[in-house]
Amino acid sequence: MNRWNIVKIVVLLFAIAELYQTAYAVGTPAGTVIQSRSQVIYTTAGGTVTDTIYSNYVSFTVAQVGAVNITPSTQSSTTTGDSVFAEYPLTLTNSGNGSDYFLLSYTSSKGWSVLFYFDVNGDGILQSGELSGGSITQSASIAADATYKIIARLFVPRGGSLNGQTDTTVITAKSNYDTTKTNTAQVRTTVNTVNFANIGTALTISPTNPSPGQNVVYTMTITNTGSLPATGVSFTDLVNTSLFTVVSGTTTQGTFNGSIVPATWTVGTINPGGSVTVTITLQVLPSLPNGTVLSNQINVNYTVGGNTFTVTSNNPYAAVGVVRNVQISPTTLSSSNEVDDTLTYALTVKNTGNAKDILEMSYSSTKSLSWTFFKDVNANGQLDGGDTQLTDSPGSTTGVDVDSVAATDSVKILARLIVPAITTDQDQDVTTFTVTSGADNSKFQGAIATTTFGIPVISLVRTVTPSGNQPPGQEMTFQVTYQNNGHGKAYNFSITETEPDSMSYVANSVTINNVSKTDAADSDEVTVTTVGGRKVITITLGTLNAQSAQGIIRYRATIN
Repeated sequence: MNRWNIVKIVVLLFAIAELYQTAYAVGTPAGTVIQSRSQVIYTTAGGTVTDTIYSNYVSFTVAQVGAVNITPSTQSSTTTGDSVFAEYPLTLTNSGNGSDYFLLSYTSSKGWSVLFYFDVNGDGILQSGELSGGSITQSASIAADATYKIIARLFVPRGGSLNGQTDTTVITAKSNYDTTKTNTAQVRTTVNTVNFANIGTALTISPTNPSPGQNVVYTMTITNTGSLPATGVSFTDLVNTSLFTVVSGTTTQGTFNGSIVPATWTVGTINPGGSVTVTITLQVLPSLPNGTVLSNQINVNYTVGGNTFTVTSNNPYAAVGVVRNVQISPTTLSSSNEVDDTLTYALTVKNTGNAKDILEMSYSSTKSLSWTFFKDVNANGQLDGGDTQLTDSPGSTTGVDVDSVAATDSVKILARLIVPAITTDQDQDVTTFTVTSGADNSKFQGAIATTTFGIPVISLVRTVTPSGNQPPGQEMTFQVTYQNNGHGKAYNFSITETEPDSMSYVANSVTINNVSKTDAADSDEVTVTTVGGRKVITITLGTLNAQSAQGIIRYRATIN
């Protein structure tokens, strides 16, 4: 290697060294201008002259990069009361290299609501002043590496059914400068609360059809199936004094206030798993007419987590004296049938009133069909010899009489139809079967029966080969193609072919679906006879099923 080559290597090494001196680390602030140049130092061969040379400057500006972090990445809490907020302090850090602000969003697994607030003093506690400042949907502009503290406020809705359930909410911060840059944090909220799940169904009454002046007893049992005690529990019954007077009341815990209206039970605390039963005996006013509907509800009041709630019970049905009502089931029926079928729909009618009643059956048909009703004596859903046809009795105005049916009893009914001739395949009839109270024609219920009718739709096509003009002595093949395209069977299906004029049938030439048949009157579906000097071919196929496959009959005859 000569000296000038050595000089070149030294120059290159110095240039590389100068470049490394001007490099910058990742995270350089956006907008920073970076300048650099190369430096060369060399000597003459004898080392007596030394010189330094600099290149020109090159420069570039550092671009902005968006990035964000949310801390902590996970948090959990457990609520201790109904209708509360769970609050989670979070810190947003601008991990980019320039000022940026960040858009806030969330996704709750339970669909609960979240609002974000600026944590002004950064203490992780939502102050009244921070609340009054209003919620935010984005941070303020944050310098690179700076932080911004927020509080995520999750609203936990009211409801004992939420006890023990957990919501997972994912909070997302997104760079406004570069919307592809996001970061998330997860907060998990478990609900512990009181749960009186059965308040809406707990109240019962006995009897449900009292006479005027008779006592009725309302009973209510509730159980705390939640995780927290319900404190300050009380029951209140406003008692409609136009219907009742108060006789007495009881409770399995606490006290009853006597005959004062509103009636109040003071219970106290019901711990998780605890139950309380209260009763109130009311006298139906003697002046009430039969049929008066009785109405009564009890309010349950309790406190949990500093919040007081009032939940109203159900209102169990009861009426004074005779109440009429009826029911029919099922309310929707359907069937597909053919002409001449015997169609039977099985129905159950019930006296849902509180006194014996003669129930009446009637119907209306969109095709004006004629239905007959029978009492299904053995309740097997089929028309048997022992089943009796229902008839009308003097004074009936709405249909045939089912029976004199005791309160809450049911009777099995059969509606029968002989399907008449129908001209359109898949035609439909909609019949409404109606049961009506004989004592009160305003009480009725209907069942809808949709009947689809299937009839045979036959296609029959005849061809001959060879086609065109043919000379005497030519043997011709006749083909008959048949098919049932309808939704009803074709019974006693037969095809008749007569030997054409000026032709002679070729004996034993008939095939059905490529299976050879004889002319004899045997069991192979084909019989050939002579009528008036001509051969007559009769093909008897029996029953042709609905939507049948295509059938092909062939036979041969010679031109005379």
